[in-house]
Order: sequence, then C-alpha cells, then structure tokens
Amino acid sequence: MSVEDAAGSMKPEIIKSVQNIIKIKSVKEQTACGMPFGKGINDALVYALDTASSLGFRTVNLDGYIGYAEYGQGDEIIGVLGHVDTVAEGKGWMFSPYEGKIYDNKIYGRGAIDDKGPTVAALYGLKSVKDSGLEIKKKVRIIFGTDEESGWQDIDYYLKNDIAPVEGFTVDGMFPVINAEKGSIYIELKRDISRKSKGMISIKSIIGGNSINSVPDLCTCELRLKDMAKLMLKDTLELYCEKNGINMSMEEIDDLHVITSRGISSHSSTPWKGKNAISQFISFISQFNLGQNDVSDFIKFLASYVCSGSDGADFDIDCGDDILGKLSLSLDCISIDDEKARAVINIRYPVTADYEEIMDKIRKIADDKKIDVSVLNHKRALYVKKESRIVSVLMDSYKSVTQKDPYTLSINGQTYAKAFDNMVAFGPVFPDKDNCSHMPNECIGIDDLIECTKIYARAIYELAK
Repeated sequence: MSVEDAAGSMKPEIIKSVQNIIKIKSVKEQTACGMPFGKGINDALVYALDTASSLGFRTVNLDGYIGYAEYGQGDEIIGVLGHVDTVAEGKGWMFSPYEGKIYDNKIYGRGAIDDKGPTVAALYGLKSVKDSGLEIKKKVRIIFGTDEESGWQDIDYYLKNDIAPVEGFTVDGMFPVINAEKGSIYIELKRDISRKSKGMISIKSIIGGNSINSVPDLCTCELRLKDMAKLMLKDTLELYCEKNGINMSMEEIDDLHVITSRGISSHSSTPWKGKNAISQFISFISQFNLGQNDVSDFIKFLASYVCSGSDGADFDIDCGDDILGKLSLSLDCISIDDEKARAVINIRYPVTADYEEIMDKIRKIADDKKIDVSVLNHKRALYVKKESRIVSVLMDSYKSVTQKDPYTLSINGQTYAKAFDNMVAFGPVFPDKDNCSHMPNECIGIDDLIECTKIYARAIYELAK
C-alpha cells in the first residue's frame, strides 16, 4: 500500500482528531504546576501525545514545554514541527471557535489552519508511512510545539534538553515550499505616568489587543469629559467614522465616557489585511488637545510614528528587497492606566535589512520623546536556497501528490523553521486558497486536510528512507 493510499483510508479518524483538538481552548495563560503555558495548552499537548500513542508511536513530554511522537531507527532525526497553541479567538465568528463545526466541507475553529489541523495531518502522515510497510532508515519526530504564538520558549526548552533534527519542515505556512521568511522584532514601548491627564478631555485608561501576533480588533478608552467637550467629541467622532469608513462608538457609563473602537483582526505579519482598532482610535483622539501630560505625549508619539502607516517610514526604517519584499509594522497591543503607558509593535523585515540599524533608528526617536524601548523577542530572517536537499525533496513530494509544478515562496510571517538548520515551512495553505490564520471563521477544507496528510506522508518517507 502506498503512503498516499494509507493516508486516504484514515479520513474519518483524521477529521475527528482535528475536531477534538479544536475543542480544547489552548490560548496562553499563567503558569500552573507542570503546565508552563497554562492548563488549556497543556490539555492540547496531552491530547496530541495520547493520540500519537494510540497510533502506536513512542511519545515524549518534555515537562509540559513541548512533546513529540517518534517512529523509526537510526542516528539521524527528521523533524516535522507543528504547534497546538493558538491566538485568542477574537470576535465575529459564525460558529463557536471551539466546536470544530463542519460546514460546507470545512472544519471551523480556532487553530483549524494554524496549526492544529496541519499538525494532526502530519501525525497521520507518519502513521501512513508506518502502515505502508515501507522501510525508513532514520528516526522521524512529529514535534508538538506549545508556545509558537508567543515567545518560542517551547523550542528553547527542546533545544536545551533534546537532539535537534538534521533537517525537516514545519507545517505552519503555505504550499509549495516557503524558503524565505522575514525577520521579526517584537518591541515594547513604555512610559511611566507622573504628569496626570487633566483638562477638557482627560484619559483614564486605554486597553486594546489580546495577542502580540495579531492585528487588534478591539480597543476601548475611558475618558473624563467636561461639559463642552462631550458634544464636540461625539459629533466629531461620528463625522470621523463616516469619512474614514471605520467603526467607533461612544457611550456614557457613570461619570465616564467610553469610546469603543472595532476593527478586523488579521495576522500581524500582514497588517494591511486587517483594520487596526488601536491605530484608528489613536489617530482619532490625537487630533484633540489632551493637555500637557505623559499620556498625551505617549499618544502623540504613537500617532506620529506608529499609526500613520504599516511601512515604518516615519521611523525611517522603510526598506525592501526582491526576496522578501517590504518591511511591515503593526501596533498589536496597548495598555494605559494611571501609572504606566505601554504598547507593543511587531516589525517584520526583509533578509537584506540590518536589525541593529532598525533598532538604532527607533531608539533614537523614542529616546528623544522619553519613551523606553525594549526588545521582547527577535528572530532572524530565513533564507534556504532552492537547490538545497530539503527544498528539492519537498518540492518533489508536493508534485508527486498534486501533479502540479512546485515553486518556492517567501512570507512576511515566521515559523519554527528559523530555529533549526535545514528546515523550511511546507503547507498547509494551498496556492489557490486564502490563509485565514488568526481571523474570525478560521477553517480548513476537509479535502485540503486529507491532501495535506498525503503530501506530508510522501515527504516524510522521502526524507527518512
């Protein structure tokens, strides 16, 4: 039996496993005993390992940080990486994001395409190799990540405590093969509040964004308004929204006025695909005289350098190359209260850009405005040559199953491939399909899911034979 036939024969089990793992809400939470990223993520990891064990694989749980299923013999390890953690669900769903609903031959739910569905496909791809009876000469590990959407502490823990694969792929991108990924910088901008907000318009708090990896779809601001400012702000808000085609509203709650800004979430590596709820609010409120205070200064800084575009031009960091295109910038989170103002921006830069130069320019402007800058996380850009063995084998595997000519891609996003040598991203999104990662109504087509399983089965065999 071919590996492709073996994969196709397990269609009901594959669908059920994807539905079951989607039902587990696995968004990062506070650390609990033996659960470094919270109970939900731990439950998803345990489910993945239990499923792998039921399929006949040896499984390892590295202290709740990461786990893997293993099959085969030999000194060299082929790694196939996925992740069971997800971003928060956000708003605007047709179905429950944690139901695994099947509609129109698609499975809906948070993690369906990023990355629970393809991770299950990879696991069953390995099962297909096992069931085919074909001999392999290397070990294969399906590695279940748990912190991909945050700080990659899972991968750090794996590399400190186990053996790195010699080559492999991650199932967290697009087909045919992604051999180039932008570098990423997560930057915290912060300012202590000593000069309090006073005047006609006084800001009490701002909160927006629930992930440093997603364009925020919600931002709320609590304001204290004096009588003359109430009507002016309300009328101006309505005109501003109508003119700019955005969704913001204001209501009075007790002694406060609350402005709610609603946008459209997307992956922050492609900020132009969403509508940033924080940026549209900051751009609006910065038009007004907010007085001489630290909150006002922080808002003006964001309005001038962060919210006016997604190319980083106001920081003088806009750049691009033929491999990865242009730099992008997204304002993903904000929190302002009586003590501190904080925002997180996400920058994706091309392979020819210089990380230190980017940071020097941002720090110079921020220092002048008395804004503290901290790098929360930095991942280098990735470029693996098309002629390499890993890219060649994966392209051949893709063509073998789909009968379509393969080619290489570059992406704005980032994958686990950056953490390893000889690794690239390989699926699950097909060339003619939209990538709905991090968006409402995230889904994976059932036909695509099974096709993924067949492709992964072929690729695993070709790499390990």
